[in-house]
Amino acid sequence: MSQKTRGLGTNLLKRLTLLLGLVLCGCQPSTSPELPRTGEWVQYEPPNRGAPGETSDLGSRPLCRRAATPFTSISPSTNWGETLESHPTFWLYLPYQASSVRLILRDEPTQEELYRTTFAVSGRDGVARFRLPETAPPLEVDRLYNWQFDFICDSENRSRFRVRGLVVRRALSEELQTQLREAAAQERVALLAEQGFWYDALTGLAELRLTAPDPILDAGWAVLLGHASVGLEDLAEKPLLDCCTEEGEP
Repeated sequence: MSQKTRGLGTNLLKRLTLLLGLVLCGCQPSTSPELPRTGEWVQYEPPNRGAPGETSDLGSRPLCRRAATPFTSISPSTNWGETLESHPTFWLYLPYQASSVRLILRDEPTQEELYRTTFAVSGRDGVARFRLPETAPPLEVDRLYNWQFDFICDSENRSRFRVRGLVVRRALSEELQTQLREAAAQERVALLAEQGFWYDALTGLAELRLTAPDPILDAGWAVLLGHASVGLEDLAEKPLLDCCTEEGEP
């Protein structure tokens, strides 16, 4: 039995125990279990994979402005993240407005370049989303991919910061599919984090914060970024930027 299957079984047992308690006391169950009113409602359980990677670029480049916090990928320091999506969303900290941000996707085993595109960047410093466009080939299940983002500082493409990481898509089990379908939005984020789907949990929580600001969501965001395998608690207070627009190949 896999670790994720055991986790789902534990969740089911907890829910059944809660339901039994409600029946015995004559209470009426709510449509969704109430989540803790602190950031502890979201608990990321990272897969036991990966190795330390380039989640931030600490080097200086000519023509690039110095920033207190460098260009950073909002991802585990293990350099490994899992998703259920064929076209996942990545989140990056932009220290200031760039000329553009370039994405390159490679097949990790062969290092063959599969896709590249650039995004126009607008706004002040903050955390922005970059979704793998639908024009890119969909990620195959259980195949490892290497992503690379270049923060291009000048319009002549002469200077840049760079971050890299790994992503793998997993198949959605019937049990988790049922749980996600029946869960409220905040509980879906908690389920995805518990099952180790970093990119999906991060995106779900970020989108909730963009559409329905709430201190409890902010607290969950701080817990997620401050996880021991992530270590980006210093970025938890940075604003979320609702950008950026794909420009196409450079």
